[in-house]
Amino acid sequence: MYIFLKNKLVFTVFLILVSLFSETPVYSKGKGPWNLDQLFEAPSFQKTEKAAQDGMTGILYESIPVNNNKVQVFAYYSAPEGEVPEEGWPAVVCVHGGGGTAFYEWVQKWNDHGYAAISMDLEGHYPIREVQGNKKSPRLSTENPGLSRVGTFEDFEKPIEQQWYYHAVAQVILAHSLLRSFPEVNPDKIGITGISWGGILTSTVMGIDPRFKFAIPVYGCGFLPGSDGYQGERIRSGKQSEVVNAYYDGSAYFRNAKIPTFWLNGTTDRHFPMPCTQQSYQAIKGKSTIRYQLGMIHGHKPGWNPEEIYAFANSVVKNGKPLVKFKELKSKGKEAYVSFKASKQVKTVDLVYTSDSGKWSKRKWQNSQASISGPKIRAQIPAGATCVFFTAIDKDNMMVSSDYLDL
Repeated sequence: MYIFLKNKLVFTVFLILVSLFSETPVYSKGKGPWNLDQLFEAPSFQKTEKAAQDGMTGILYESIPVNNNKVQVFAYYSAPEGEVPEEGWPAVVCVHGGGGTAFYEWVQKWNDHGYAAISMDLEGHYPIREVQGNKKSPRLSTENPGLSRVGTFEDFEKPIEQQWYYHAVAQVILAHSLLRSFPEVNPDKIGITGISWGGILTSTVMGIDPRFKFAIPVYGCGFLPGSDGYQGERIRSGKQSEVVNAYYDGSAYFRNAKIPTFWLNGTTDRHFPMPCTQQSYQAIKGKSTIRYQLGMIHGHKPGWNPEEIYAFANSVVKNGKPLVKFKELKSKGKEAYVSFKASKQVKTVDLVYTSDSGKWSKRKWQNSQASISGPKIRAQIPAGATCVFFTAIDKDNMMVSSDYLDL
């Protein structure tokens, strides 16, 4: 039987009927299962002295309930010292990774670069531990904690409103709405950055919340199911992959992502292999900048330390000079080449290559000589190389990469 959807009324009736007779709920295409009208309203909040840190404001803000139970999210917030700019401070939402929490150090890092920032705990904790002898105790739960992460999307068979990632996305968007409500913050100059699981969340949220002006996912990205990293290996094919791909993975929303985005990853990251990053930055509609670092350590501090992160943000919302911009990497015969554009002098260029194949995290990478020829960078492809990319370092020691070319 064929159903011809001739007008919006018929289409609406069709969706209602499908939702009534299907186990999988039907949601607005491209927006996912979240009530964005609700999440775009600033949440109620209260200040707290628990987990107090000098210069930080501790906040408990209200999120969507779990099983009709109240949920409050702990966060650190701070703005830079000094006079507030006439238009308000630019700002950033900081999304932690697995095992992380609200980090006052991360907020301070952005403050030092001239940004207000908020960092929240997405698993119902204060960033403090109870003292239990010499043992490392769990973090102290908030009074209304909500849900904690269950492995790698391992709660996928529960109703979606009872899944951790659904609530984590909501809590990130609400943190953005809260930040926008502060009078010292410029709501038109707010970005988002996340590390590891926070990078996954950033990849999702950047395609759902169009109010952000830039995004900086570190390690985490989209296109996880089926990848050969830790995440992909634990997302089983079948219903689990279907749930992740339909509602959570950034690839479901990248077509909406039109903001400048800076992707950072290591060449041998065991959680997020390079192809996931490459697919992600090729899928979004906004401009992408990439930074593949040889042997980049996986962690929160290594993920927020690169100065390129702050230079990128400055180039979007503070009229800073942009990082080096590459076009598509190409090869001809035994030569690899790429066109580039730089606002500052480029002092070092390299070809980075591997002669290995198989699992991405096991590949060994090394540098080879490259040279600048007008608006292009060129290099001879080493014999036996299976994959190559270029890096460029400008006079301020800011390093970025081209995309990689699989040979």
